[in-house]
Order: sequence, then structure tokens, then C-alpha cells
Amino acid sequence: MLRSMARKFAEQEMLPTLRDYERQRKINYDVIKKMGSLGLIGAHIAQEYGGAGLDYTSAAIVWEQLSWASWTQTLISLGAGVLPGTILMNAATEEQKQKYLPPLCRGEIIMATAAVEPDAGSDATAVETTAVLDGDEWVINGTKNFISAGGIADVTLVLVQTDKSKGTRGLALIAVDKDTPGFSSAAVEMVGDRAGDLASLGFSDCRVPGENLVGQVGRGIQNSLTGIDTARLFIAAGAIGMAQSCLDACIKYAKERCQFGKPIASFQLVQEVIARMQAETEAIRWQVYYAAELKSKGLPHAKELSSAKWLATELAVRASAEAIRLHGAYGCTDDFPVEHHYRDAILSTILGGTTEMHKLTIGRELLGINAIV
Repeated sequence: MLRSMARKFAEQEMLPTLRDYERQRKINYDVIKKMGSLGLIGAHIAQEYGGAGLDYTSAAIVWEQLSWASWTQTLISLGAGVLPGTILMNAATEEQKQKYLPPLCRGEIIMATAAVEPDAGSDATAVETTAVLDGDEWVINGTKNFISAGGIADVTLVLVQTDKSKGTRGLALIAVDKDTPGFSSAAVEMVGDRAGDLASLGFSDCRVPGENLVGQVGRGIQNSLTGIDTARLFIAAGAIGMAQSCLDACIKYAKERCQFGKPIASFQLVQEVIARMQAETEAIRWQVYYAAELKSKGLPHAKELSSAKWLATELAVRASAEAIRLHGAYGCTDDFPVEHHYRDAILSTILGGTTEMHKLTIGRELLGINAIV
């Protein structure tokens, strides 16, 4: 039922206008509100806070089906529930949960999480953005890079260093409203994400109330990772959606396109491409569902989720590239639903941890040795 509902939404509400929004590099706020009304934004968030209360496997199925239409549009629409929403569910006070989560789930506010900096990407412990407590206010200074929804978010959870001498024990998350004096954003254009928003953020003597601290000082990285863990599942599921969309497009095109007096679907090499795409997509889909099931049950799932994220995102790149080749020159235009997946797929290999970082996670889990010291 969930799969059918999400696919119907993708087909009827996202696809018809996607090309226009991508060409204009604009965000479809109507889609965000419609997703909120259906409970899709907070799919895994508890019902008492406005979410649908689904387990992670069910949520992954929803994310997969929506990404079948557009991974970028799904990211900008559901990202607030996936990353900051998860962090709030696990680390916020009851008052903060009631303040932020219900309107977030309804699509009335957009939230972002800002962890990445010019010198802090895979190494999130290298955060330089500072927050100093002055009376009952935090004073924030620093820069954040490549923040999804950073330019449009009403509230951003910012990873800051409160005391560099304490290392990771000085890290904290602080909620910053977009209209706070000293806060600024600048749009970042990348190869994909044309229906989304990526921004660099600046904080110059940005003063926010002390009560905006989310969780405890010293738990900034741990609290961030709870959200990043869910984001990795979202990205993996979305990558499967992209791969399936490319497969579906190839099947349709191969039966319609004729060369040498017959449909190209009758050519052995074309069938090999489609067969491999199907086999890999189906196999890796179940790896994603398996990781989601472990996560739903509260069981260890680090290597399983890293495997899913690695394999699914690399598959999306491979499948979309093969789809473009099969479509020929037409595949390089936005008249067919493959080139936008090709642009977005490469981003999915980086967000939520690079492929290399996930390989290291798997190696550490299997060997008991951390390759990063």
C-alpha cells in the first residue's frame, strides 16, 4: 500500500512539473506541502510528534518510490525529517520536540543540519565553527559548506565547537533561526540538485538563546551521527529508486526505438544491459531493506548500512550512465527521464559519507581495526 501510494504521488505530483522546476532551478514548495499532508515528510517520526510512525523499512520504501521520480526533489522535500528530524527525536528536549517536529512534519517549516566545513568533511571532528556562551546566549562564528536546504531552512542545527581544548567533548548542536542577525547564506550550484538547494552558511557574532542547545555539550558528534545514520539509509533507498527509474525507462525506450528495421530490444547487447541492470537493482534493493530492518529492530547495522549505501549509490551512477548510452543522444536531453538521474546520482555517492569512508567502516567492523587513527 505504501509503495503504491508513494509511486502514485511520484507519477502524478512530481514528474509532470519536474522538468520545469529543474530548468528554472526552483524548489517545488507545493510538493513539499502535499507530502506533509500525506505524512511523508516525517515517515519514521513518532506519531505523537506529527510523524507517520513507520518503521525504517517502510520509510525506505517510501523514499525509494519518490526518488524514482526525482532524488533531488525528494531530498529537499523530506530531508528535514530525515536528518534534523531524527536528531531532534533522539536528542532534543520535550519542549524542543513539540516546537519543531509537528510543523516540520506538516511541511510548514524547513530545517537543515550544518556540519560540513571547508576543512571538516569526512573528518567531522575537525569543526572550526565556534560557539561561546556569553551570559544566556551563544555567540557563533564560522562557516559551513554544501548544506542541503541551507539557503531556505527556517531553522538550522549547527555543529559547533564550544571549547577546542576538549576536542570532540566540546562539540555541540545549536538551533539557529534564519533571521538571526549575523547569519548569512550563499547558493552553491553543483552538477545535480537542480530542483533542490545547497548553500554555504556564514556566522558572524551570531547570537542565539542558550535554550537553543540541542542535546548536551560534548554530544554534538554522537547526536549528529544519529541523523546521518538515517540519512545514509535515505540516500541508499533513493539510489535504488533512481536505478529502477532508469531500468523502467530503458525497457520502454528499447521496445519503442527501431533501428535496422526492428526494435533495439531485440539486440543481444541491449538485452544484456537491461538484464544486468535488473539483476543488480533487485539484489542491492534487498541489501537496503535488510539494513533498514536491522535499524528498525535496534540491532547493529553499521557494516550492512555502509554496504547498502556504497553499492546502491554506485549502482545509481552505473545504471544512469548505461541508460543514457542506451538512449543515445536523446538520453542527454531532459525529454527523457534519465539524464537528471545521472546528474543526481553522483551526488548520492558523496552525501552521507563517501564510498571510501563506507569501505573503511565495513573494514573496521569486520577486522576490528580502525584504518583511520
